[in-house]
Amino acid sequence: MRTVDLFCGAGGMSLGFQRAGYDLVQAYDAWEPAVATYRRNVGSHVWHHDLKDVFTVGPMIAALRPEIIIGGPPCQDYSAAGKRIEGDNAGMTRAFAMYVSIARPNWFVMENVRQAQKSRAWADATEMLKAAGYGLTESILDASWYGVPQRRKRLIVVGRLGERHGFLASALAAVRSNRQTVVGDVLDVPQGHFYMRPFGGGRGVRSVAEPAPAIIRTSRERPWPKYRNNPHPHDPVPLQEAAILTQDQIARVQGFPEGWNWGNATSRDIDQMIANALPSPLAEAIGAVILARQAGETIPIVEGSFAQWLQRRGRSAQSARNVKSQCNRARRLLGGRTLTSHALEVEALEATEDFQRLETRTQSNLRAALRLHFEFLTEKAERRGEGRRRRSGAQLAANELDIALA
Repeated sequence: MRTVDLFCGAGGMSLGFQRAGYDLVQAYDAWEPAVATYRRNVGSHVWHHDLKDVFTVGPMIAALRPEIIIGGPPCQDYSAAGKRIEGDNAGMTRAFAMYVSIARPNWFVMENVRQAQKSRAWADATEMLKAAGYGLTESILDASWYGVPQRRKRLIVVGRLGERHGFLASALAAVRSNRQTVVGDVLDVPQGHFYMRPFGGGRGVRSVAEPAPAIIRTSRERPWPKYRNNPHPHDPVPLQEAAILTQDQIARVQGFPEGWNWGNATSRDIDQMIANALPSPLAEAIGAVILARQAGETIPIVEGSFAQWLQRRGRSAQSARNVKSQCNRARRLLGGRTLTSHALEVEALEATEDFQRLETRTQSNLRAALRLHFEFLTEKAERRGEGRRRRSGAQLAANELDIALA
């Protein structure tokens, strides 16, 4: 797939998608040290450009005719390590949505911190992307279950033109590993334990048999006197028995391969580039899931509650299982697509050669299964919407009461 990476940083996300088999045709970032690092390690297709300049960059990206746009807009305005005040950086989330809406690739992937999901900027971006015709899958993924030795939870949004919302969630969950990746899987630490500067009052000393906490710019700083004099009570060994990880080791924990060339960047800038990155093993896993769905190799899991819903409507347990099986068969014929209306799904289904070769009775059963599943999903979405409206109404009433009592 022809791929454009926005806010590419030092190249972690691009590296993962390259490894998954994507063709990176262009990348953009506004920070020169990151651009230089990307150019040395990933490729010369990177541009140093301020992505606030939508009127200039938007037509450039559209002219590249990308099949997918990927990127992680700056997260400092949302991050738990930041002030959580939405400013210019948060506005770049809206810019990302604008670029996708202008270029209209079939797919996009946006990465950010979990807190971004509740932001005003993401709410605005969501409205733009929905209006442009994208179905959205919003998932919180823990990188330690995708080959990265750290508990790094990130908001991953995958969009595809014409899809129903949530279309890829089950596929992303299905590729989780059977166990978390731990530091000892990636690094050789003879001491068996390491120190990493804690954030928010947590432990500083960790075992190599567990994932590291999420990497931030100051992760490799040596223990401050305050921590040396008052270590965390749950540290597994005394502080002096723990290794202090080097910058190269921190980069490995963040998914950068051994020998990544940081050039003549300052040590502080390297720490920042490492902390900003999406770990490449997680990016590679996401990219592989998208390619599998694009090729029609996977289908969304039909929820177990669908069979229960069918039984409440008068079907026997066996009949409900049959409908669920027919729905899966129809979805495979559709190449895993979940379109935004029943009419579109039936039209696409009937256009496939495999469907046309089926007996009339089987064709009718597949159409009916898709119709029932669409009704089930519509009813489910309406219930969720009603629940959100009730919660919003209750919050508004509470706010009004607070004002009246003030």
